[in-house]
Amino acid sequence: MSLPNPAALGAPLPAAGGDPSSVIASLQSELALEKAKNDVLMQQILAVEDSQAAGDLNHFSDVIPNEDRDAWRVRLLENRCGAVSELQRLRKRSKLPNAVAPAADPAPDPAPDPAAVPPASPGAPPASAPRRLPPARPLHNREAARAPVASAFGAPPSGATVAADRAAKLRNRAQEISRKEGVSFSAAFRRAEGEFSA
Repeated sequence: MSLPNPAALGAPLPAAGGDPSSVIASLQSELALEKAKNDVLMQQILAVEDSQAAGDLNHFSDVIPNEDRDAWRVRLLENRCGAVSELQRLRKRSKLPNAVAPAADPAPDPAPDPAAVPPASPGAPPASAPRRLPPARPLHNREAARAPVASAFGAPPSGATVAADRAAKLRNRAQEISRKEGVSFSAAFRRAEGEFSA
């Protein structure tokens, strides 16, 4: 591995026959100065990020409960764009008419002015009635499920199962005749049909 040429990087070269330790010392002092600048810039960045997170927490205080502020602060510092978009969605949901009011604000909404509300059409629910969502459907509706197929020892089978059962018996008997007597399957099938119809 070859080292880069110090002259190409802008580093001072020792004079011919000069001491390279003076150049090393000057480079080390410049490096220490740059590290100090970097530390100052990092502190400024962290301070700006902290103030920005605090501002976001105050801006979304209507959505974030007090007990969750620390968790949301961490989320804002890790991924501000994602956390802000999630908080905006939460704010939109809380403003929907059928949204559940937060537990921290138990005060009821004031009744609307009857003069400002337009008259409802006949048969429509009153404007003051809350909008109801349909009841949640279960994941598995037992009432809509098909009845299990009856077993051989259970209830009498339906017409479709009788036909399928007869076809299977015919096929099995035709295979048996074909093997025993050495005839083709179609001839054995006709003979099996004759046996079952008789």
